[in-house]
Amino acid sequence: MTSDRLLVSVDGGQTATKCLIARFDGTVLASGRGWPSDHFHGEGGVEKNRRAIHGAINAAIVAARTGAGRGTSVALGLTGVPTGGNQNPVVHDIVREILQPERITVVPDYVTNLAGASAGELGVVLIAGGGTIGYGQTGDGREAIAGGFGYLLGDEGSAFHIGLRAISAVCRASDLRDGATALERIVREHFGIVTMREISRVVYRAGFSRDQISHLAPKVADAARAGDDAAFQILAGAGEELARTACGVLCQLSARDDHVVVYLTGSVFEAGGLVLDSFQKALRVEWPSAEA
Repeated sequence: MTSDRLLVSVDGGQTATKCLIARFDGTVLASGRGWPSDHFHGEGGVEKNRRAIHGAINAAIVAARTGAGRGTSVALGLTGVPTGGNQNPVVHDIVREILQPERITVVPDYVTNLAGASAGELGVVLIAGGGTIGYGQTGDGREAIAGGFGYLLGDEGSAFHIGLRAISAVCRASDLRDGATALERIVREHFGIVTMREISRVVYRAGFSRDQISHLAPKVADAARAGDDAAFQILAGAGEELARTACGVLCQLSARDDHVVVYLTGSVFEAGGLVLDSFQKALRVEWPSAEA
């Protein structure tokens, strides 16, 4: 195994943590994937992020079949890390447990998402994965954020929010407050329960991971494609919420008639038209000059 000066890039999101390794000439060598990242200030947050960052970097290094030399640079875009936040030294320590790079740069994941989605151009990025946040930059150096308050206070339109709304729809259908939905079978199978009365025992159990709720989102999309109205409405509602988040950033940075590009990233958009149709419609109404 040789030892090279490498670029190690880590994207720590609430769905997964990913690592890309490249040479300084831009040649991509390998990628790796680790556990979801989390807010550092949450319970067990440092240890969760250590596992996620180490897992992604180690997987990429193994796939690259090369070692990282001391001239290596590591850049991390992580969820829940404010610019210049006090978590940065903790992140540096986590990286140095497995690498000895020359330089470590830590920024919030929305900064790297915009840079990656726009190829370095200015604009607005809307991230919809396990959580949601909108972020924008202007040519005169202004920045703005909308959303990003976390799963208890917001994350509207996220995979978690979609999964939570699916569970709620099934709870209401199961005791006849609402009509039947194909989501009931999906939710019961997902959590391994026989009746929806058991869901409280599962969700409120110590050690329950909210990722289990986020992982429902692709199954909600499958149900919507199969014609389930409740699932369709949940995803359409997610698209509308995401448009509001994008408009929140636009209102802070731009005049109403300004042309601005909105870049879309995150696993929720893999649902395609089920989310995008309502998103585009709501965005056109609120900000006709925006391009997404």
